[in-house]
Amino acid sequence: HQMDSYALALHQACLHEPPVPDWESFDMRELCACCNSDFTWAYVLQSEPQKMLSRHHCFSCGRVVCEGCSRKRLSHERLGFQMPVRTCDSCAFAQFEAAQDALSAFAAEEAAARNAAGGR
Repeated sequence: HQMDSYALALHQACLHEPPVPDWESFDMRELCACCNSDFTWAYVLQSEPQKMLSRHHCFSCGRVVCEGCSRKRLSHERLGFQMPVRTCDSCAFAQFEAAQDALSAFAAEEAAARNAAGGR
């Protein structure tokens, strides 16, 4: 366990200026950046500390989102996060769409290479 933590720390220390997003201030956002819901629906006690607990930052984009829109945990190696961290639905879906597009392009290249090799 200690070696894993040490290796992770070394990897993160070796990243040269990771492109970390600017985090929004909790005071700047009254609605969730993903679903546009008011943060007041998520807490029962209607207290300021409880309201702060219902808001979270997405580690990928830095926007303030609600608990429901930030349940995904994904690693973001380009940002220095090898371990899964809180990610909003918008960033998670965008990451999966990009991966699907890459897989589709790779499959098309493989098919074209097979066709070219079969035509010789």
